[in-house]
Amino acid sequence: MLDLPAIFRKPTSQAIHIAAVPLAFFAFVLIYRPFNLAEQLQLGRFSFGVNLTLIACIIFGSTLLMRTLFYLVRQRIDRLTYYFWCLLEITVSVLFVALYVWLMERCANPYFVVAARAYGWLFPVLIFPYVITAMALFLVERYRMPVQEPDEEQKLRFYDERKNLKLVVTAASVLYIAAKENYVQVVYLDGERVKDYLVRASMRSIEELCTRGGLVRCHRSYYLNPHHVKTLRREKEGVIVAELQTAGHEVPVTKRYYDALVERL
Repeated sequence: MLDLPAIFRKPTSQAIHIAAVPLAFFAFVLIYRPFNLAEQLQLGRFSFGVNLTLIACIIFGSTLLMRTLFYLVRQRIDRLTYYFWCLLEITVSVLFVALYVWLMERCANPYFVVAARAYGWLFPVLIFPYVITAMALFLVERYRMPVQEPDEEQKLRFYDERKNLKLVVTAASVLYIAAKENYVQVVYLDGERVKDYLVRASMRSIEELCTRGGLVRCHRSYYLNPHHVKTLRREKEGVIVAELQTAGHEVPVTKRYYDALVERL
């Protein structure tokens, strides 16, 4: 079963999708007016333009609802399920639009007859933004700059807030870094022994250093070396924990940073 690329689960991807689908529908129908929609959308006392705008708003609301639900269950979605989810989103939009058309036609025809008719002209129009958006995300995932893996002998130099050098370790030896009030705690391997060192600095001040060293932010207060992760597990309370290969060491992982960490494992 093919996994869904992490970029599809990001909030920015959902926001782009929510905006792209109704805008693409509105622009396409306004310019090309397929399936004699100029006549079909002369509903009630509203003009074609007003009805088109209202239908685009209905599609926006439907897509917003479905993408919100998608974001809540995004970790359970694989690639095949995502394709079915997109078809379900289109169907939900069609049902809401059909309800609007049915009401504007004063229930002259049975609702499901109107829904079938709406599906016939909505599906071919809506499928294009879904396909184009998915292709764009796949291309971004494929051709984006790969993360450069650090050299095992690369040195990380930790300076305190006065720019005094306090600790030099290899990137490969660092297990994780934790924020401790006004300090950062560097936990690293010295041979077979686990050591830690407190440096008076902020997490923000070491962000670039950690990125260069291949460390990944997994929590507001933690940077983690993905090469030392043994397993990721979800506790009963929903808390995600990264268990390290070094016995007795675990690091919390928040949902905000979960996808970026999984990409590096």
